[in-house]
Amino acid sequence: MFQIKIFSVFLLVFCSFSAFSQNGDFYGKVKYNSNEPAVSTFIVLKGKALTKETNSNINGAFNFKDIPYGTYTIAFYALNDTPKTVTVVLNEKNKEVNVTLEVAALDEVFVKSKTVQQKIEDKGFAVNVIETKQAAVQSIQVNELLDQSAGVRVRQSGGLGSHAHYNLNGMTGNSVKIFIDGVPIRNFGPSFSLNSIPPSLIKRIEVYKGVVPPHLSDDAMGGAINIVLNGITKNELKASVSAGSFGTYRTDINGGYRNNKNGFTARGSAFVNYADNDYEVWGDQVAVALSAGTPDVYIRAKRFHDRYRSQGGKAEFGYTNVSWADKLLAGVLLSNMDQQIQTGATMEIVYGNRFTEQNTKMYSLEYAKKEVLKHIDVSAFASYSRLNRKTIDTIATQYSWLGHPTSYYNDPDVWATGAEAGDPTLQKDIDETINVRTNVAYHINDYNTIQINHLLNTFTRDSDDPMLPAAENALREEREYLKSILTLSFENKAFDEKLRTSVFGKSYYMDRTSKLRTRSSNTSTSTIFIEENNISSNDFGFGGSISYSFSPKITVFGSAEKAIRLPEANEVFGNVAANLNASINLKPEHSNNYNLGFTYDDIQFKQHNFGVTANVFIRDTEDLIMQFPTGSTEEFFENSNVGKIYTEGVDFTLNYNFKERLFFSANTSFFNARDYNVTYDVDGNPITPTYERLANTPYFTMNYNLKYNTQNFIQKGSRLSTYTNLLYVHEFFRHSSVLGGSGKIVIPSQVSFDAGFAYTFPKNKVSLSFDVKNILNNQLFDNYALQKPGRGFYGKLTFSIL
Repeated sequence: MFQIKIFSVFLLVFCSFSAFSQNGDFYGKVKYNSNEPAVSTFIVLKGKALTKETNSNINGAFNFKDIPYGTYTIAFYALNDTPKTVTVVLNEKNKEVNVTLEVAALDEVFVKSKTVQQKIEDKGFAVNVIETKQAAVQSIQVNELLDQSAGVRVRQSGGLGSHAHYNLNGMTGNSVKIFIDGVPIRNFGPSFSLNSIPPSLIKRIEVYKGVVPPHLSDDAMGGAINIVLNGITKNELKASVSAGSFGTYRTDINGGYRNNKNGFTARGSAFVNYADNDYEVWGDQVAVALSAGTPDVYIRAKRFHDRYRSQGGKAEFGYTNVSWADKLLAGVLLSNMDQQIQTGATMEIVYGNRFTEQNTKMYSLEYAKKEVLKHIDVSAFASYSRLNRKTIDTIATQYSWLGHPTSYYNDPDVWATGAEAGDPTLQKDIDETINVRTNVAYHINDYNTIQINHLLNTFTRDSDDPMLPAAENALREEREYLKSILTLSFENKAFDEKLRTSVFGKSYYMDRTSKLRTRSSNTSTSTIFIEENNISSNDFGFGGSISYSFSPKITVFGSAEKAIRLPEANEVFGNVAANLNASINLKPEHSNNYNLGFTYDDIQFKQHNFGVTANVFIRDTEDLIMQFPTGSTEEFFENSNVGKIYTEGVDFTLNYNFKERLFFSANTSFFNARDYNVTYDVDGNPITPTYERLANTPYFTMNYNLKYNTQNFIQKGSRLSTYTNLLYVHEFFRHSSVLGGSGKIVIPSQVSFDAGFAYTFPKNKVSLSFDVKNILNNQLFDNYALQKPGRGFYGKLTFSIL
């Protein structure tokens, strides 16, 4: 009901701003003097109080709609041709302007315009924009690119294919949402993750810290990472293959086709990943007993049961850049993965026969059209996905870090439960997800826009385990989840677009039902029965952002939000394959988020160029959902709400380049996240609270990146790029004495140093790269001291087939 009211308000506002005015449209085509269409020509329209920018399409056509009558200049810029400016009077509804560009006498044409990155950063959100063009030829994963960005810490539980989550300025886990082209990544299945998407498929990565733009339409309370994939601008086919240490092999291919006459478009990509992940581990949890009753001996051992394989393909067919749609694409995604499971929640427990297999099918339909009606832009995305997951654990043999079964009494030792992680299981889960995202924007004029965005997500899981006794398996479990998020926002640009503001309100609705098997507490006569749990919630949040550009180089920005994050289906219902227990009573998170920062960019000193960005942030969070190991052996994970967490912090980035050849980037992030744990005496009076630092959370990181580009190296037209990257992570508590665990065990400070080079042959058809990661072979940790790979060598070959 509340969402219907919001929609009604939107319609009233929409109608109240519709008014008659003398406006018209410019349209036309740009071509070269060879009579070929001038594709992607940059076009700038200027009037007395109006400036607009656009690009010509693949046919050289362009248009400016809803322009007030008057006199304007239109400037046309295209590489290799002389810029041209025309003066045109608009005094009719449709004014045609056709332009022919002459071949330039100059070797190079320089066009000064804001980049996509600058336009995103100007909106007032605390955002990092990562360009992937140069990184696409390196043997590097998307997670490694993110780890080099200010305020971002990727928390990975091992090698290729291991679970990863993301810490943005102190917020972590599912508080940080991942999107692919604005669509939540949870719909794509676990094998289609950030680690499996090659950088060559990605145009840019947008990292929003704290407050998230309304168009992403999700409960991203702690921030969001939006992966923007390459679009189809020309017919092409590219592929890459890479290989490296620890049995790592990766290959991908991607391409697209567009018919310039009718707009028919087809594009697709596929990938294969494989890794043995047999790297060396050591430390206080890598120990063996040489015989029964003897003290543990700490050793250096190789992981021996951690193979990862995944394959996936994504194809889309439809029409782009036609009169009736900017985009209409039907898509299908198929992916599968099989993975050996080496450890429990920590490295205390080691497995030798536990596996998981998963496959996903997703079908989607996407539509987008600007000016579908006057002043109105519409985009919509709908998908259905089905994930089949199987967990295989039927052998009770005990393994040690030596890589073979333990046998203190001549015969192999076995677990009393009958399997490695509890009772024997062949559990099969079928997860079905429907996702619908709709965005409608009404442009009141060039300076004011109203948007309404809606996200609907439904989830069901059907489980079956033939290893259970027949009577117990007959008690069928049910898991259903529905999430609906409605956002209404208003954006304004003022003072020649120097001041940009955005305000929004969000309605969050959740309804979930579970019927799960449980055991009675009376162990002498325990029985299995079904426990039903129904929870729904309806919350409201709001926020806004503001930025002001004192000059093209200096911008200040700020944002604030009263944010809500609803528990995810996997957090509530658990995941046997990931050793994650169900937490059916999880409550939504609530947080007041604040950001304030500035950017001082393009500081020129002779041939030196500098840029500085700084951001101060506060997160005041209640009922934060965190994941903790459970039990004395820390074999399983479980999610729980953690009272009140207050975080203050800052991140800082310095960029420098010399002659556009030498590039240096340094960033630092520090935050102080404290758990305000309040206890009460027998009379109900609060006792002095403890302000303990949040456990398992690195709070001080520094990253330094140095690159050097050389043109015409060995061959004319070639390019050599060399790079080094140094990451420092300060020590942090593995456990907190308040939130469980045996005291404040410290994960020590870590230093990771990588280096490599990439050589691109003439004509940009072939690139070869070589990378050395963790050169110092240091012990690197993330989640609960789960060790990551040591020194590794990797090579990659990238080539264009078309």
